[in-house]
Amino acid sequence: MNWRKVDERRTMPADSVLADFISGLNLNISMLLYGLAPINLDEAIMKVKMIEIGQKNASRAIQVNARMMQLETENQVLQQQLA
Repeated sequence: MNWRKVDERRTMPADSVLADFISGLNLNISMLLYGLAPINLDEAIMKVKMIEIGQKNASRAIQVNARMMQLETENQVLQQQLA
């Protein structure tokens, strides 16, 4: 990890660097990350990336499920029209 982006002079205690990083995150991500209890900045960054990937995958699954429901509804309407 390039700590200079977070602590240019490397003068901050590691706990402060971690706390600053977490406080700058999206609230939903920071709450999830807090529950994972990272012990350092590198671990926090890795876990944030995992959270973001999980959220993207969940979002895609929700979109697919919504589309499937829409298609099922359209199919039912078409079947009723044919009956």
